[in-house]
Amino acid sequence: MSVRLLIAGGGTSGHINPAISIADRIRTDAPGSEIEFCGTQNGMESHLIPEAGYRMHVIRASGFPSVPSLKLIRALSDFKAGREACLQLISTFRPDAVVGTGGYVCSPLISAAAKKNIPIILHEQNAYPGRSNRFLSRKAAAVLTGFPDMEHYFPYAKEVCFTGNPIRSVFRNTNKIASRKALGFRSDEFVILAMGGSLGSRTINRAIVDLSKKLNRPNIRIILSAGKQQYAELKEEINGRDIPVEIYEYIDETHTYLSAADLVICRAGAITCAEIASIGLPSIMVPYPFAAGDHQTYNARAFEEAKAGLMISDSNLSADRLAEEIGKLLDCPHWTDEMAKNARGLHISDSDEKISEIIRRICNKDEKSSREA
Repeated sequence: MSVRLLIAGGGTSGHINPAISIADRIRTDAPGSEIEFCGTQNGMESHLIPEAGYRMHVIRASGFPSVPSLKLIRALSDFKAGREACLQLISTFRPDAVVGTGGYVCSPLISAAAKKNIPIILHEQNAYPGRSNRFLSRKAAAVLTGFPDMEHYFPYAKEVCFTGNPIRSVFRNTNKIASRKALGFRSDEFVILAMGGSLGSRTINRAIVDLSKKLNRPNIRIILSAGKQQYAELKEEINGRDIPVEIYEYIDETHTYLSAADLVICRAGAITCAEIASIGLPSIMVPYPFAAGDHQTYNARAFEEAKAGLMISDSNLSADRLAEEIGKLLDCPHWTDEMAKNARGLHISDSDEKISEIIRRICNKDEKSSREA
């Protein structure tokens, strides 16, 4: 049975891409479904959502400051305006349910849906939930989580389900041999992929470049996605030097490089974690220290506790520390095999299917209740 959904999620690709994955899956499972999005004019959602083929309604929203300041006045004004726009949108679009995947853009839509008695479904990607989702969960028909054992964070939600995090379909068909061949990597190379997101990580960049200068191991290839802020500077620094690092401003085909790698050094965003698990790739995670609620540390800790990866804090990351940890892995190949196996054990292959099933069940249950009434 087709459904009508309004979805909000924005600010970062970690909120937007899961929203798109959910919408895509529902379109597959329930042909004829009508799905539209709410987002801000300046957020990444303003181009990622239309590029994915969905209509996006622009609303006002901004983050509430953690401490009282003049920004609070603007945040309250934006919330009020955004909520009013969402109330009007709900009246005209008449959704069966609304879905929030995180970010402050969700608050106006969720608040409007609660006032209109529209079922609310939240998806929380991180092992430690954001402030917004913890608060909004009081009104939710269901909270869907990317990590297990998170029920205690949402004591007032009607239903809390561990579904995992949906990821892009390209990760389902990756193959290490084919990926290495496509990228020109030799089979005997130990490939290390380091990345810090689209803007890059100064800490990771510095540690990797310094590591490449001192790493005295044969058959090592290091790939660094440096980000646009530091790319030119680092490229100039290694120019003409015989060191085993290749620096790129940004890597578009992340799935191919992850599939080809033997080890990834990265931040611990929830979707990055899900992609690493889907491939079964050993990792050294360096949580971003300024993430809201320090949620990346919780994400990385989940991998470390499962013996699927190692965690190094941003303040403790250095070339010497990386050389030590990489040396251990190279000297004990069974460790990387065990990490890869454990990482795969964290992957939820049918995450999007589970989420689609729950959303459609809630929509159809609510519709049935309306007919009976």
